Amino acid sequence: MADPDQAPEALRAGHSHEGEAFNEGPRQMAIAIAGTGEVHFPIHRASPAVQSFFHQGIGQLHGFWYFEAERTFRQIAALDPTCAMAYWGMAMANWENPKRATEFINKAMALREHAGVKDTIWIEAQHRYHTAAGKDDIAKRRQLIRDLEAIIHAYPDDIEAKAFLACRLWQFSRQGLPISSHESVDALLQQVLAKAPMHPAHHYRIHLWDQEKAERALDSAALLASTAPAIAHMWHMPGHIYSKLHRYDDSAWHQQASSRVDHRWMVKHRILPDQIHNYVHNQEWLIRNLQMLGNCSEALAVSRDLLGLPRHPTLNSDTNNKSSLHFGRLRHLETLEQFELWDMALKDLATGDFSSPGNDESVIKTQRLSGIAHFSLGNLTELKQLCDALTAETEKRLTEKSTAQETARSKAQKDKKNRKEIDQAVADAGRKWNEPIRKHKELLEEMRAHLALLEKRKPLSLKGIRRPKHIMARLHLQLGEKEQALRLSKEAVEDAPQQTLPLATRIEILHACDDKEGARSAFTQLRSISSAIDLKTPPFARLASIASDLGMAADWRNKPALREGVGSRPPLHSLGPQCWTPPPAPAFSLPQSASQRISLDSFKGKPVVLLFYLGHGCLHCIEQLNAFAPQYQAFRNAGIEMIAISTDTVNDLLESQHAFTGGGHFPFAILADPAHSSFQAYRAYDDFEKKPLHGTFLIDPQGRVLWQDIAAEPFAKPDFLLKESVRLLQQHSDR
Repeated sequence: MADPDQAPEALRAGHSHEGEAFNEGPRQMAIAIAGTGEVHFPIHRASPAVQSFFHQGIGQLHGFWYFEAERTFRQIAALDPTCAMAYWGMAMANWENPKRATEFINKAMALREHAGVKDTIWIEAQHRYHTAAGKDDIAKRRQLIRDLEAIIHAYPDDIEAKAFLACRLWQFSRQGLPISSHESVDALLQQVLAKAPMHPAHHYRIHLWDQEKAERALDSAALLASTAPAIAHMWHMPGHIYSKLHRYDDSAWHQQASSRVDHRWMVKHRILPDQIHNYVHNQEWLIRNLQMLGNCSEALAVSRDLLGLPRHPTLNSDTNNKSSLHFGRLRHLETLEQFELWDMALKDLATGDFSSPGNDESVIKTQRLSGIAHFSLGNLTELKQLCDALTAETEKRLTEKSTAQETARSKAQKDKKNRKEIDQAVADAGRKWNEPIRKHKELLEEMRAHLALLEKRKPLSLKGIRRPKHIMARLHLQLGEKEQALRLSKEAVEDAPQQTLPLATRIEILHACDDKEGARSAFTQLRSISSAIDLKTPPFARLASIASDLGMAADWRNKPALREGVGSRPPLHSLGPQCWTPPPAPAFSLPQSASQRISLDSFKGKPVVLLFYLGHGCLHCIEQLNAFAPQYQAFRNAGIEMIAISTDTVNDLLESQHAFTGGGHFPFAILADPAHSSFQAYRAYDDFEKKPLHGTFLIDPQGRVLWQDIAAEPFAKPDFLLKESVRLLQQHSDR
């Protein structure tokens, strides 16, 4: 790796000497991890330590643990700066991030004289893929497939080449290069597994058959977690197969296992949840499975955990539809609706954080649930008020669209555009309003339909109401339309096999239609999947009298039973904590002056924000301090202290104070840490290049890190951090 002492003077503090690509990735050293997969990929002239880490990185690639794989390959580059395959590995860990991957593979190419013949073939294949000029994406993908096949032809015993070929064949099938024969790809994977039965390539068999014939990968689902137990995603993946086969209990078990393995890693290595690849995907899918099992309480617990996780402007924000905030809101509201928890829904909507003014989708979802809750509770006045508000909002959007289009028309006419150009300008000006207006009109139509039912306007109709089929069946039953109710409830059960809520509604409707034997048969089917059902929730509480009428016990649920052929399942608690837990903040005691020291213990029982900055010479750090200084009193008013920790010596701290644009000194204490001990303890440090990084942290009164930002650039959004600090401190006050 590059010598920091030879870095160009223009390099900004906190930025990597290696290049821009290294600013985004992991900058703390890797550790040896047991359980990342049994792989065999020897590289040229590697020391035992380098080879061991290389195998670890390959296993992490197979487990899609890309961030940690990049860390492992960076560790190899630190151990052996001439190892070209270390940079090849970094490129592989960023194969869907072409800008960074290209920089990494170019470094590998520059070092290939130190690589062996076989290593060079791997490097050149990736280099062609990322740098081929003038080739479209399909051509590049086809070329990479041919290059991987060429490695296999030259080295027929190379099972890693076969595994990566199978992986890319599946990945490229979702990018315009369909798999022509799933059997042939499976046969390729069987060659890998014949030689290494516990190879993590079982991962690729699950993806291969997930959308085709899920039962074909049941054997891989049973084994996968055991092939790489340190990787949370490998615990998650069997859930794909079990969900497709409607075995929601098995799927939920694996997703719970995956989340625990992730939580253990996050806490140990001080990583925010939304930094973990596929973590949010796992959690939101877990909620869906819990819904299908009828386990309302656990579904709500997981969604509340997602909503409580630290938020971040880029990682976990209102505008990120893959974040824990987005899916926490979505699944929480969905669970409240499915289990008919109307009072809780209205309370949560009134007191919780379930929508953002600039996010139409979140606003519409909250308005819709509010309307359905008022309808279900018979709140006529409130539902009318909502319809009036939706009408006004829709008219406002229509007016805004019309105004924008008229402005565009006038401008186009003034510019002497022809008729076609004028029409295009008008259409373009109104385009951004089209979808919001459509959604508002749809919601207004649905709420008006609910209002008409509540007012008992004749003729009573369900037209315009868009709710799940089994709910529509109940509404038809309430209108006395038994045939439609029976038909829809039957279709709902057929459309959602092994799901508890449609079956519960089917039982209710059959019993109401005096089909006692049909109700008994449906109840027998429900009991077979009933072990996790929350009996107190309305959809199941309504079955109590029916169960009694059919001679069943008050608690009619069956006990859970473990199926055969699911592999080894350790106790869930042994894998990690159930929820994300803030890690303990490292202690420090640093000088503010020659005669005064301040320690973290000085703030025991109080929350504190720590600003780690790179000395008075870092202009961006000084900008950060000057951004936070005007908000210092607002933090104090919220009960939050603030400290800045500098890389300066005590004597140089005065230079930072002179940079305060408000005159005098910064209002918060500034401590000296020229040895970078606290930077390293908080992981605001590049272990590879031996240099401190910018870091911002929120420590709660119990001495735990609730929020952090570690980056090449300092965090300079004090308004965001103040709001988030207040939220997080309230969220964790009783934990």
